Amino acid sequence: MTASADRRRRSAMAGAALSFSLVLVAVGLTFVGATTIANSTEGVVVQGDVRPVILLPQTDNAALAVVDDDNRLTALIVATLLPGGEGGSIVTIPIDADASVGLGNERRPLTGVLDPADPDGFFEAVEGTLAIALQFGEIVGADRLAQLIEPVTPVSVGLPFLPASTQPVDAEEVDPEPATTESGSAGTDSAEDPDASDAAKLSKVTTAEVARDELADLLQSSDFDVAAAVGVLRSTPLPGTNADRQTNTVAMWSAFAAATPVDAAGDVPVDEFAMPVATIDDVFTRLWRGPVQVRDLAVVSAQSSTDGNETDVSVLDRFDSLLVFAQISPARVSKPNVGLVFRIEVPITDAQLTVESSPFVDRSDVARSALGQLLFLQVNVASVDVAPNPEGAPIKTRVEVADEKFVAELQRSISPVFGDAEYVVSEELIAGIDVVMAIGTGYFDAFNGEADASSDGDADTVVADG
Repeated sequence: MTASADRRRRSAMAGAALSFSLVLVAVGLTFVGATTIANSTEGVVVQGDVRPVILLPQTDNAALAVVDDDNRLTALIVATLLPGGEGGSIVTIPIDADASVGLGNERRPLTGVLDPADPDGFFEAVEGTLAIALQFGEIVGADRLAQLIEPVTPVSVGLPFLPASTQPVDAEEVDPEPATTESGSAGTDSAEDPDASDAAKLSKVTTAEVARDELADLLQSSDFDVAAAVGVLRSTPLPGTNADRQTNTVAMWSAFAAATPVDAAGDVPVDEFAMPVATIDDVFTRLWRGPVQVRDLAVVSAQSSTDGNETDVSVLDRFDSLLVFAQISPARVSKPNVGLVFRIEVPITDAQLTVESSPFVDRSDVARSALGQLLFLQVNVASVDVAPNPEGAPIKTRVEVADEKFVAELQRSISPVFGDAEYVVSEELIAGIDVVMAIGTGYFDAFNGEADASSDGDADTVVADG
C-alpha cells in the first residue's frame, strides 16, 4: 500500500507549522530583535546576483510501515539515501510516537492513526510528526518486507528482548495436535503422556505460552534468515513493552546496516543527478549498495493516549528529530516559520570539547543546543553539519549572511545567546539558506551565562567573506 506524495506534502507543511509555532509560544522566551528576524521574509537573493550557488542534496526519504497479519503497526522507519545515491541512513521511529508531537491535550500514537485503506493519511501524519517531506511511503506485510530486506539477510544479531506472540488464542481454537517449536521439539503428546488432558481442555494461557516459547526459541538464536528477520519485525509485544520492541527493532535494522554494502543485481532508473526516481524498491536497492547508519529518535516522555486505547504514547524530542534530518536530508526539512533559514556548522574539535568550560559532550550536543536556541528566535533550521575543522574552531561564532541587510537584527538577537560573533557577507550562496552559523568556542561561556552580551567593535564589523 503506497501513499500519494502530493497529498502528503500539502498537509505536512501545515501540520509542521502548527507544531513549531505552538512550541515556540509555549516556551515564551523573548529576545531583543527576535520579532523582526522572525517576521523577515527577505531571505531570497535578488535576481541578477552573480555569486555561485551551492545546492543542498535532494536526498529522497522513504517511509516503511511494517504491519502484522491483523494490520497492526509493528515497526516504522524512514530510509534516506546519501547524496551520491548509494548507502544512507535508517531512522527508526517508535510506533507509539505521538502524532500530535506533545502539543495540546490530545495524545495520538501513530499506531492509532494507521489505516491500511488510507496510506496517504498515515504518511501525512508521519510527515507532520517528523517535520519532513516524504517522497515514498508504503505499508508492508510479510512478503513485501522480505522482498525489500532480502539483499542484507541472513544477519547475526543478539536481540535484547523477547516479544510476545502476534495472535491471541481462544480456547475453542486450540489445535489438538502438539505444537512444534522453531527448534523442532514437540509439545506434550497425549498418547505418550498418560497424565495429559484432552486438547479441548487446554487453556488459552497454555496455548499462548507455547506461541511465546516458539518465538523465544527463534530470538535466542543469533542467526536470522529473511523469514526469521521478518518474524521479529512483525511480532507484537505484550501491553506496556513498546520500549522493548523498539530496542529489538533498532537492533535488527542495525544488523542490516552492518551487512552493507552488498552487491545487488541489476540497475535502477536514475535521473540527471544519478538518483533513483521511480519506486521505493529503487531506494532500498540503492540503500543496501553503500554504507548505512541507523539512528533512533530520542523520546522526551511517555504519556497516556487520549484515544481510548489506554496505551502509552512516546513524545519525540523535536530538537533531536530536526537535528537528525537536518543532517541527512536538509532539502526535505520543513521550514514552517516565516523567519530566516539557518545552517548550523560545528567545526569544534574533540580537544576543544574537553576544556573545563565546555558544557557539551560532543558536537551533536552543541548543534542540538544551538538549534534549540535558534528555534526560540522563531527562525528555521534546515541544515546541520557537525564535521570538525582540523584546525579547530575560533572563539567567536562566525555568521555568514546572504544579504547584509540581515546583519543589524541578527547582531541584536544572536549576541545575547551566542556571545560575540563575526558577521560576514558570504561570497557564495547555499540555495534556500539565508544564514550559515559556524559555532565558536565562545558559545561555551555564553551557554554557561558567562558571556558579555554586548558586542565589541570587531564583532559588529561586517566584512566580505574570504
